Amino acid sequence: MYSDVYAQYGMMSQYAQANPFAQQAAPTGYAGYAQPMYNMYAGGQSMMASQYGGGYPQQFTTATPAYPPTTQPLGGEAIRTIYLGNVNSTMQPHEILNCVRTGMVETYRACPEKSCAFLSFVDPSSAQAFFQEHLTKKLVIRDTEIKIGWGKPNTFSNMLRIQIQGGATRCVYLGRLTEIHTEEFITNAAKKYGSIENVRVVQDKNIGFVHFLSITAAVKCVNGLSKEPEWTMVKVNYGKDHCAGRNDYNSFGFQGFGQQMGGYDAYGGYNPMQNANSMVASAAVLRTLYIGNIHPETKTEDICNTIRGGNLVQVRFLPEKHIAFVTFMDATTALAVYNHAQTVGIMIRGRKLRVGWGKPSSIPPAISQAINQGATRNIYIGGIPETLTEEKLRADFSSYGEIELVNTFREKKCAFVNFTSIQNAVTAINDMRSNPEYAEFKLNYGKDRCGNPFKSTTPRKHHPTPQLPEAEGSDAKEDPVKEDPQEDANSAAEVGLPAGNQSPLNIKQDD
Repeated sequence: MYSDVYAQYGMMSQYAQANPFAQQAAPTGYAGYAQPMYNMYAGGQSMMASQYGGGYPQQFTTATPAYPPTTQPLGGEAIRTIYLGNVNSTMQPHEILNCVRTGMVETYRACPEKSCAFLSFVDPSSAQAFFQEHLTKKLVIRDTEIKIGWGKPNTFSNMLRIQIQGGATRCVYLGRLTEIHTEEFITNAAKKYGSIENVRVVQDKNIGFVHFLSITAAVKCVNGLSKEPEWTMVKVNYGKDHCAGRNDYNSFGFQGFGQQMGGYDAYGGYNPMQNANSMVASAAVLRTLYIGNIHPETKTEDICNTIRGGNLVQVRFLPEKHIAFVTFMDATTALAVYNHAQTVGIMIRGRKLRVGWGKPSSIPPAISQAINQGATRNIYIGGIPETLTEEKLRADFSSYGEIELVNTFREKKCAFVNFTSIQNAVTAINDMRSNPEYAEFKLNYGKDRCGNPFKSTTPRKHHPTPQLPEAEGSDAKEDPVKEDPQEDANSAAEVGLPAGNQSPLNIKQDD
């Protein structure tokens, strides 16, 4: 997959101190620990995992990020490769791969002279899940802690993508084996197709499994082995990668003939080569956060007033269970907010939230296209008269879905309707533009306040004003308090009032 076996290593400097989420100046120059979905924030963020320098010195930008929240479409290239450090030459690939359970592996490549290895998954969400798992749980092989970081982005060839969609894995299933097909015999026959992780024969079932270190090698084996004389009577097909989950035959399973990964797209965006039966265009990735320990008096509005870091696709609040699920547009935003919650903490009504991961989710193609065109879950309504009240707006728009907040600003003659789902907002704005009652108003998407950065937790430095000695016999008078126009502008922005002539996307609501 890589033209140079050390290409990834050459892009990475100082592994032990590298920042897995460091934003760099240009994609061609950023290090191997680059953040997935590179450069999603215009202002940039910087976080460091505890194993790479001790603690998470959060540096969420204090500037308002540019809109839209990403500098590339949602279907942009995501990182699928994990860097593994402290991998010495005595460690066997199976020892490491036997600890992987988050998803199918495309390739495992070791660099023993550099004491490292690179593990590339088929799906970016699998890589992200593996990384998240080992943020809190150490990966230890032979009493040696393996360092976990990010590799650089890489892509599939079109041929390999088609083969994976057709069911190819790095595991080769062998059926109808005879007595001559021992593990040694199979190893000697298969090793010419590529490096092997493990060979296992289940004698009582007359089947076997060969796990290669890459899908490409397995494809060559499936295509070539059945043509050899000793293998003409043996069934040769793809098996299930044991890294994708535990199954029968002690972690090995048979995927089945003709089984296809219909609709799969490893890039998280629209793929014209997808199965026609696919209902979604983007691959399911970890973009949803679970939020627990919510105060009983909390409302959905409170959650949206607290969550920061990136635009939301949906917020689903279950008050009877005191939990919520928050889905972000970008998977990396969810990762950043998760790390912020684990280190700094997020609180609502004086109670610290418990934040974890929800299930992987995808974005339908129509919504993904709308997001790329600027859609948010917030609708801006301009040029409203005095008679149009918040109650009227809520009544008119609530038929399209749950609304968490309605704001009206009379001096600006505008209003904002915030839905809990971007899909409902897209439907509402399309319908209301053809509604005669709203034909004279300006309808557009407003800025999602959840896309604002977290407020800085660094205390401000106060410098005491030197006191001048008072003249004897003089009447000391306090200077009148002068109002700071910038402070007024900031205060107005806090409640949603624009400080000047601003577009709907720049008008801040509750921050």
